[in-house]
Amino acid sequence: MEDHVSVQIERYSGDHEDLVQAFNRRLGAAASPFRFPECHVPQWLPRRADFPLYQECFLAVDAHREVRGGYILKHQEFYCNSKIIRIADYQLPLSEGIVDGKYNFVGLRLLTNALSRQKSLFAMGIGGLRDPLSRMLKAMRWQIERVPFFFRVLHPNAFLRNAVPLRRSTAGRLACSLLASTGLGWLAVKGLQLGGRRRRLPRSIDVEEVAEFSPWVDEVWDRCKDHYALAAVRDCRVLRTLYPAGDPRFIRLKITRDGSAAGWAVVMATAMADHNYFKDMKVGTVVDCLAAPDDATSVAASAMNVLESQGVDLIVSNQSHAAWCNALRQCGCLNGPSNYLFAASPHLAKIIGPLESNLSSFHFNRGDGDGPINL
Repeated sequence: MEDHVSVQIERYSGDHEDLVQAFNRRLGAAASPFRFPECHVPQWLPRRADFPLYQECFLAVDAHREVRGGYILKHQEFYCNSKIIRIADYQLPLSEGIVDGKYNFVGLRLLTNALSRQKSLFAMGIGGLRDPLSRMLKAMRWQIERVPFFFRVLHPNAFLRNAVPLRRSTAGRLACSLLASTGLGWLAVKGLQLGGRRRRLPRSIDVEEVAEFSPWVDEVWDRCKDHYALAAVRDCRVLRTLYPAGDPRFIRLKITRDGSAAGWAVVMATAMADHNYFKDMKVGTVVDCLAAPDDATSVAASAMNVLESQGVDLIVSNQSHAAWCNALRQCGCLNGPSNYLFAASPHLAKIIGPLESNLSSFHFNRGDGDGPINL
């Protein structure tokens, strides 16, 4: 490798902010949609004393003091096989190689540097098995599995007129338009979704929207954590950080059984505008949730009933654990193709076991990784 394209990995500081802005301008000039944060202090999860959930950022800087890439580590505690472990999410690895082949090597340098800082790494989301990051992780013997995707259509005509993946071809557009205009689409979708009726909850179950999470969620966490082979710690302090009071995107739900907290859910109802998958639909998302597996169906149904009352056209969720996948099916959801991936570094895979057989015992959803971005 020639010296003029070698890079050093440095912790992101205030002195780098102008350089990151220049890096982003170069990406923009080459029509790349990606940008690295232009503030060295993470806006989402800044580091706080004695709190294990935080982000830190690193940059690839060349000999001319130009930024050629960067990545973020999201540090977090997980409960794994009855003990707490600390692992990190490898986020937003961005290399100038996406617009200039001279810097193709930067992506590998970023990943190897991240592994030198934390061997127990995972990546989540990614975008699909054909994504360049997925291919690089596979080449480095990471284990990768899809986190199942579920959806329920509330308004079939709106779905057929806006579901971009179904309308990419001329034949697909014609078929969707025909199904929507004749009413056949409504009949087909409702038939597939067990009639499309809201699931009735037992009288013992009650649902309350709360402005913020409070210590009752610690009781839920302590009671439920041993039901999952691997789960991010979801206690009160973590939930208040991820879903802070005053953030209007999040609807926080407390689900009780006979007056006692059985579980909780976080949902979103988002009016999309020319979204690359949902176009102009109003989309409901079951973002995050927790309960004992036996209560998963009641919590999932509560969340979906609240979203239906919000007037959404479509409800979506990604869930890994078998109990939550089954709960969504019980609520009339269908499985769809998933591009939401979970990837474990070789060191992490030794701790948590093979993903192919174990993922269904882990509790992952859109509340993990980068959070509910693009939703």
